[in-house]
Amino acid sequence: MSKIRLTVGAMVLLLVIGGCAADPTDGAGGSETRANIVSNKITGSVHEWKVSVSAGRAQAGDVEFAIANFGTIQHEFLVVKTDIKDGKIPLGADNRFSEEGEGILVVDEISEWSVDEAKVLKVTLDPGNYQLLCNIEGHYANGMHTTFVVDEGSGVAPAKKKPAEPVQSNDVTGTVKEWEVDVNAQGATAGDVTFTMTNDGTIQHEFLVVKTDIEDGKIPLGADNRFSEEGEGLAVIDEIPEWSIKQTKTLTLKLDPGNYQLLCNIEGHYANGMHTTFVVT
Repeated sequence: MSKIRLTVGAMVLLLVIGGCAADPTDGAGGSETRANIVSNKITGSVHEWKVSVSAGRAQAGDVEFAIANFGTIQHEFLVVKTDIKDGKIPLGADNRFSEEGEGILVVDEISEWSVDEAKVLKVTLDPGNYQLLCNIEGHYANGMHTTFVVDEGSGVAPAKKKPAEPVQSNDVTGTVKEWEVDVNAQGATAGDVTFTMTNDGTIQHEFLVVKTDIEDGKIPLGADNRFSEEGEGLAVIDEIPEWSIKQTKTLTLKLDPGNYQLLCNIEGHYANGMHTTFVVT
């Protein structure tokens, strides 16, 4: 079985972490609790000497890992399919294991990357047992590994339920995170509209208010996995530029009646689901 590469031009997204380097998985409960959480969109971190992730299971299919390096040195992140017990892959004289060794399959990896940066890896996983780990010399032996289980299933998360009647407000609050834009209203009346948005993710995001009749999530993307903000059929009204995790920003705009999308246009973020509709009447 060959390696499964990143989608969209074998892309690995490189994003700068803002604010303090706090492990986003620390507040998610103990490791035993996380081992029972099922998600196909996973955040986490690598550091000396641990691999932490927000969920320990996924459904078979596409799985996305958004992983930050919160250590003090470079690390890597490998997705390895194996039935070998966690932490027990045999090591060679160089204190690494052979990535072509018996009983293991390296599906894909984020190569060594810098401190206080995050990268995103998208892989297609079959059912089975996995280890998420770092195989730099000595890192695996020092504890940089954790189990991950892929169950039978579609790997598709259920659609979010919308209120029976769309909520309107000219004072909108919400969050951006991997990989969604979540707001407490689906529209407003024409005039001044204030958006108070918190970055609840583990990496930097931005927040754009775009007037367009293009279907939600269907704005055409370019080779850089972003859309042109001067493109046909859309008007970027204004934005909150990239901002740090756990911080809140406010944007007040005068909006005309029409259809809008609230979104993030950092490379790959729109394609991964960071958009929602907004209607001004």
